[in-house]
Amino acid sequence: MEKITLGDKSFSVEIWSRGAAINDIRMPDRHGSVGSVVLGYDTEQARLAGAGYLGEIVGPYANRIGEGGFVIDGKQYTPELNNNGTSTLHGGPHGMSYQDWEVVEATKYRVRLQLDWSDPTGGFPGPVHVEVVYFAQSLMGTMMLTHKVRATSAVPSVLSIVSHPYFNLSGTGSPIHDHILSVTASTYIPVDEALIPLPGEPVSVEGTPFDFRQARPLGDALGSKDPQVELCQGIDHGFVIDSSPKLGGHGSIVGTLVHKESGRVILMMSDYPALQVYTGQGLNDDGVTHPPGAGGAFTGIALETQEYPNAPQRTDYPSKVLRPGEVFSRTTSWSFLVNSTKEKG
Repeated sequence: MEKITLGDKSFSVEIWSRGAAINDIRMPDRHGSVGSVVLGYDTEQARLAGAGYLGEIVGPYANRIGEGGFVIDGKQYTPELNNNGTSTLHGGPHGMSYQDWEVVEATKYRVRLQLDWSDPTGGFPGPVHVEVVYFAQSLMGTMMLTHKVRATSAVPSVLSIVSHPYFNLSGTGSPIHDHILSVTASTYIPVDEALIPLPGEPVSVEGTPFDFRQARPLGDALGSKDPQVELCQGIDHGFVIDSSPKLGGHGSIVGTLVHKESGRVILMMSDYPALQVYTGQGLNDDGVTHPPGAGGAFTGIALETQEYPNAPQRTDYPSKVLRPGEVFSRTTSWSFLVNSTKEKG
């Protein structure tokens, strides 16, 4: 396994070839103190033992595909279930997150990894060739990490290849309830007991704890008695991103995450159509070494830009079938900012 560090002392990103993972991002707070803001490990053994997909590339299809699999051009595919016997989660037990990717290019600010992947069980179509590029830069007070995915398939396939970092902008393992989230989404996707999307269209966030169109603390939503929040014991839902103008090659604004005490801010941009917000209620990983004290429930929030969950089973969702000769291409960027003035109240 290889470890590549991008950037400099004030803003650095550590990428591991195991799972093509974002293992660490270090940035300053309002006082200039540099600390980790994503959950990660010190050893490969700890990552191998972990079950939370901390920073890894998940695929070939992120999120959940319900029991029974899916059909492409009349051919049945039945991926192996790895989520309490109810669904295939993040590509199943042989997914892309479990592979050691090949580093084909590495400079001070850019790394490119590739993987030729196929499911040994035949549950997913393949083979699939994937390239992932991470590019870190720091310019005039703005620190940015851009993540690009490009994939091709030898046979018709379904793809949603996604980066899965958990953020804690406090730089510690304190609960993320005081983080302030905004998501540019007017609708979200309710789920059943197996966390599979319910039948029907995405529903309005209006009047629900899922309304993050105006930034508000996560603790407000996590303390709700809403049946969907109680079902998940937190948030683990897909949000459909509203249409908005694209910003260069970075996609549209997806949302922001703010931690007032440290002054740290993330602005997310992407051309994926959806965002999975997972508040880390299931985290229970004593192998996590940074931020210090993280690894338990609610010590990180995953913001996963993605295709619609369970779309391979849903004819009413946008199709994600990729055919030979076509290219799957998606980009997500995170801008890391520091508010040097502490707000009152």
